[in-house]
Amino acid sequence: MIDASLRLATTLGLLALFALLEWMRPARPLQVTLRRLARHGALSLLGSVASRLVLAGGLASVASFAHLIGFGLINWMQLTGAWVWIACFLILDFAVWGQHVLSHKIPLLWRLHRLHHSDVFMDVTTALRFHPLEIVASLIFKASFVALLGAPPALVFAFELVLGAGALFTHANIALPERLDRILRWFVVTPAMHLIHHHPNPVATNSNYGFSFSVWDRLFRTYRDDAPSPALPSGSDIGLAKWRNPQDQTLKAMVLNPLD
Repeated sequence: MIDASLRLATTLGLLALFALLEWMRPARPLQVTLRRLARHGALSLLGSVASRLVLAGGLASVASFAHLIGFGLINWMQLTGAWVWIACFLILDFAVWGQHVLSHKIPLLWRLHRLHHSDVFMDVTTALRFHPLEIVASLIFKASFVALLGAPPALVFAFELVLGAGALFTHANIALPERLDRILRWFVVTPAMHLIHHHPNPVATNSNYGFSFSVWDRLFRTYRDDAPSPALPSGSDIGLAKWRNPQDQTLKAMVLNPLD
């Protein structure tokens, strides 16, 4: 219960912080409205409820149970030390990167994930815009890696916090100084780098899959430094061509998007 409260407090705090930075230094014209925030917030809440129904204690509970019964690679080999934490963190981050790639390559998974890409704007609230079924599928995928690794519960909890913070940061409509952005891109995913991933051109959409670290895209040659052209006929460089009308952005339409 404490873990869930801390995650919620961290998410809300960072959401407010990045929203403030968007207002102070926007990269693109601001599009934040209470209706937009409410819709994306409601979608995130539905996902949280669905994930709790499937796995009440979250990923940390899986790690705790694996530790209790001695399950997983780390427990079997009795590995200890700081390097175990570092290795686990990197493996879990790579797994999330791989899951993201699969969500673009497998048609059924793309039906769920395309809701996230159908946002016609991009700001910190876009990080909340995931279909509840995708959140559940992602939870099961990550839980399997946590269990097989036998990852330490505290590490898994920290990983979830970093992953959530990274998602909020990379979607935020914040203009970082160009030189700082170029330096950060060698290590972490920046908002400008992730914006390319939300470009309507499939060449761009199928690049820059990272959530936290940029190393995986560089290593597997899915990194792009800029977006291709042209964008959509409307001139927009964000979103998908099919779901651009206001009626596509209602909560009901977003929940039903995979059936379209």
